[in-house]
Amino acid sequence: MNQGITMSRRLRRAWAVLAAAAVIVGVSVASPATAQPSEPVTDDREPVVVDTTFDSARVDTGAGFEPVASAANFNAGFLISDYAFFNGGAMTEAEIQAFLEAGSGTCQNNRCLDILRQSSANRDATPRCAAYTGGTNEPVSRIIYKVQVACGVSAKVMLVTLQKEQSLVTSTAPSERAVNYALGYGCPDTAPCDPAVAGIGVQLYYAAAQFQRYRLNPAGYGHRVGYQSVRFHPNAACGSQQVYIQNQATAGLYNYTPYTPNAAALENLYGTGNSCSSSGNRNFWRLSTDWFGSPTTLTPPGASTTIAAGDTRFETAAQLSTEAYADGASTVFIASGLGFADGLAAAPAAALVDAPLLLVSPTAVPAATATELQRLAPTAIVIVGGTAVVSPQVEHALQALLPTAELSRISGDDRYATARAIVDSRFATADSVFLATGGGFADALAASAAAGSFGSPVLLVPPGATTLDAATTATITGLGVTRIFIAGGDGVVSTGVEQAARALVGTDDVRRLGGSNRYATAAQINAYAFSSAETGFIASGLDFPDALAAAAIAGAQGAPLHLSNGTCTATSALQHLVDTGVTSVTFAGGTGVLKPTVTQFLTCG
Repeated sequence: MNQGITMSRRLRRAWAVLAAAAVIVGVSVASPATAQPSEPVTDDREPVVVDTTFDSARVDTGAGFEPVASAANFNAGFLISDYAFFNGGAMTEAEIQAFLEAGSGTCQNNRCLDILRQSSANRDATPRCAAYTGGTNEPVSRIIYKVQVACGVSAKVMLVTLQKEQSLVTSTAPSERAVNYALGYGCPDTAPCDPAVAGIGVQLYYAAAQFQRYRLNPAGYGHRVGYQSVRFHPNAACGSQQVYIQNQATAGLYNYTPYTPNAAALENLYGTGNSCSSSGNRNFWRLSTDWFGSPTTLTPPGASTTIAAGDTRFETAAQLSTEAYADGASTVFIASGLGFADGLAAAPAAALVDAPLLLVSPTAVPAATATELQRLAPTAIVIVGGTAVVSPQVEHALQALLPTAELSRISGDDRYATARAIVDSRFATADSVFLATGGGFADALAASAAAGSFGSPVLLVPPGATTLDAATTATITGLGVTRIFIAGGDGVVSTGVEQAARALVGTDDVRRLGGSNRYATAAQINAYAFSSAETGFIASGLDFPDALAAAAIAGAQGAPLHLSNGTCTATSALQHLVDTGVTSVTFAGGTGVLKPTVTQFLTCG
């Protein structure tokens, strides 16, 4: 018999005594445990879930499974992303079978998961799972796959949980009981397991359904998104810690296994801790990392990464230009690096002529900008904005740097007039135009890369505007536009503006691309505009300068520009980079605006 499983059982029995004692003093050991079922569990009942997972935490290498996890990367509040957990298409049946075959080695009985076959019953659709079609004498890989599809829980999660619970993936001699109660359903610490829920197919289905219960009814369970006190151990004397649970998948894991590892458990990541250590959630994260890579990141496969950064926003813009225009550029756009207003519409115009966008202060040309201008050696320099944002002093300094370059300025009385002036100066015609609020920078900059790739301009509308003003309407009409894209939800660009746009080009030719926040809006814009791309860009969504400089280059390269909060990036954004097949990703900004976790592709939930 597998020694690791034997040790796990002994430890479980020992901890059951502690758990029973804990219940006496009011400590809930199993969540969301109800009375043990005395009849077959239907999907409308809450199955008993008991998972203390006090195993020996031995290194389960198996064939090709090597320890790669580092405790330094463990985050108690973010064990796995929602995307990775609730991914109904994570693995094919063939991939699951191959994984089981790689893990089990030479089987000593007929119950190893790579050769085991069982039958499963049909199940009607529920709010938690779609209809499940049973089968006779099916391989475990097929059952796992069908549960994944029906219940929307990743096969990777199920494989890891099977290992965490009973070491079933790597066991070469699993017992009948280990297989029949693989996920711990109907097995309370104080009574025998219920035979009505025996069978690996039943266990897998109810485990997945249970995690969907947690997701669909978060208020019904003890551990929820937000700050929570999580125990180290059933023994209350062992203490607890405040954990900021970041997402629903992590909350579900704590409802399933209501303990977090203490320092001793993390110090000995592949072993045991001390008498107050519990290792279930640690082991889930560790096995996920070892087997499938980080469960909290989403990395475009094979993509190289570049960090274009300097100590200042001016240096970052110059570095972006250096990376993109190694052989120089015939035209360079100049905008203020201290205020976004006039520069918002500049990036698509720069992209139209394949020009970088560099930044200046209102009264000076920073050294990094001057050096990059001289390296680029353009024949034309275009200043965007009036003399209040880019002074005549700066204009003279630019001319002195490049005496033979043609110098011009595009400006208007305000940011809206400047945006129209850019269109009038640089766009003779356009099939489409993007409308974005002029009250903030994020949506306009996310739209700029898409607009640049389309050869389209961005026009700005004032916050609170209930219709399109006459000047903007005239600009759109003069371009011959047949499609209008609105960047942002109706909280930033009103339905009145949308109705006015429809009156111009027709109801079916206006599309709003907006999400619940600036990051979701950027992801929606990019998902629409870019079905494929070789390069992607990520910049901070909390300030404008890096994104402004990156938007011009992204537009010229036909590349999406996603926004990050500086610590992580929205899953939808990272998934878009994966789906488009990018082979390189450029991060615009240093660690002051994009932490290393961003460049490691950490998801936000």
